[in-house]
Formats: sequence, C-alpha cells, structure tokens
Amino acid sequence: MEKYNFETKCIDFKGSGDGPSIVITGAVHGNEQTGTYSAELVAKKLENEKLLGNVRIIPVCNESAFKARQRPAVEDGEDLNRIFPGKEDGGYSEQLANHIWKLTEGYDYMVDLHCCGLYGSEYTMCWYSKYDFQRKLAGWMGVGTVIHTAGTGGQLYLEACQKRGTKSLLIELPGGQPGGVINMKSALATCDKIMNYLKLIGVIEGEGIEPEDIRYCGVIDKNGLSAEADGVYHPTVAPGAYVNKGDIIARVDEKEYAAPYDAAVTSAGTDRYVFKGDRLVGFAPLKEVQPGEV
Repeated sequence: MEKYNFETKCIDFKGSGDGPSIVITGAVHGNEQTGTYSAELVAKKLENEKLLGNVRIIPVCNESAFKARQRPAVEDGEDLNRIFPGKEDGGYSEQLANHIWKLTEGYDYMVDLHCCGLYGSEYTMCWYSKYDFQRKLAGWMGVGTVIHTAGTGGQLYLEACQKRGTKSLLIELPGGQPGGVINMKSALATCDKIMNYLKLIGVIEGEGIEPEDIRYCGVIDKNGLSAEADGVYHPTVAPGAYVNKGDIIARVDEKEYAAPYDAAVTSAGTDRYVFKGDRLVGFAPLKEVQPGEV
C-alpha cells in the first residue's frame, strides 16, 4: 500500500492561562467552503484576543478535494467524513482521515464546519439526547436551530466525541455545493458566534453572551417533500424558517404542498422545473428528542 505524505495547514494559538483547548476544522468535504472561510475569519480575530487556552484551526482538511471544489478527495472518491478515525495503512482517504485524527487529538472541544448546499440553512448538529453537554454547548453556539444527529458513523466530530470524550459540535452552513460557493453573510455571522462561544467556554478572555431562543429539533426527514408530478416548482418558505403543520411550503404548478408537522426548514430550492420524485423542501421535526428516543 502506498504511503502518502500530507502537509495540512494548522493555525495554532497558545494561551497564557489554564483555559481549555479547542480545535476548529473546515473542508472535511472539499467543496464546503463557507466553513473554511469562517475558520479563517476566526483565526484573524484571535490575533487580537487574549487567549486563556489553546486553539488549533485547520481550515482545509481535505486539500485535493478543496482545490477541485468537490466533496471527496480526487485520489479515490471516498467520503472522508464516513471513515474516521481512518487507517495508517489504508487507501488515500483512510490515511488522510488518520492524519486529521492525529492532528485533532488532545483537545477538550471541537467545532467541525460543514455546508449543506446553496439552498440550505444554518444549524448545529449533535447527539444532544445522548450527551447532556452537547445540548448545552449547542445552545451556547448560538445557531438558532439545533438538529439531532442520525448517528452516522465515521464522522469526525461524532467519533471524537465517542472515542475521545471531546466536546464536539458540527455546524452546517449555507453554501458549498455546487462548486464551493461561499455564503459570505453566513461566514461572517458564524465567525462572530464562534468568538462568543470561545468566551463562554473560557478559551478567550471576556464575558460571552448566552444566546436565547434556541430550538431543538429531531433528525432531518430523509424524504422531505417530493414532487408528485412534473411541473414548475415554487417554494413558499425560506431555508431556516419554522413552519406549523398544514402550512403551505411549496407549489408545483397549481398543486400545493403542506408541512406534515411543525418543522424547521433545512433546505428549500429556488423556482425551477422539477420532475416526479424530485425533493422540494427539506425539514426536521420541531420537537426535542428526549434521552433514549434515538
């Protein structure tokens, strides 16, 4: 098996006190570049902050995929965020996963930045019904919607949480697919949220503000709403909106599609032609998952 050498850029800040440590990662999926830009913005802001703990920022974890503006590595097409902690003697992506795994070792906290598409919304994802600290930290992160994970294995933040006890969160941001689009507004807002989060957890000096009005949701509905026939699609809701059961959230020609339950809208495309079976709107139930439910 060929042995690969990786030159992953890490931006490190060493604190002057005994505060906790955190690692922030971006571009585990190469085209999810709003997260990369957010991470770089945080690095710039940290230059002017008094650090009590240590920070490592890895803006680009999957460099070949990043440069190709695609989700998986060019070398083998494997989904890096399904194979952590990887293997030293595996294929390209397995070795890369193991390399990133080692670079993120020994940190108290982790924030992994992703993108959910051009028409996606902002939300924090975590296993809050299993880990009490994730529920609290997701609230402190300040992204208004918290989505319960489906528990898919091999993800960096989940594996770090389960195997290392790292207090990990994943944030999904609009942008990324297709073509590595950066949602600038979201990147700037996310940077500010992370800086406030760093104050709340004691990594940088200052008094953080505890966010309010955080909504905890269930797992994203895999099916969402799908077109029952060909036609012209028009969304009547925006990504990130909250809807009540029965609200009209999309139309295809003259047919209206209603929300099947109270929900957070995680994605909603723009006007376009659609065909039978195409997904129209993505959403997650606006209902907090209780311990033991999932």
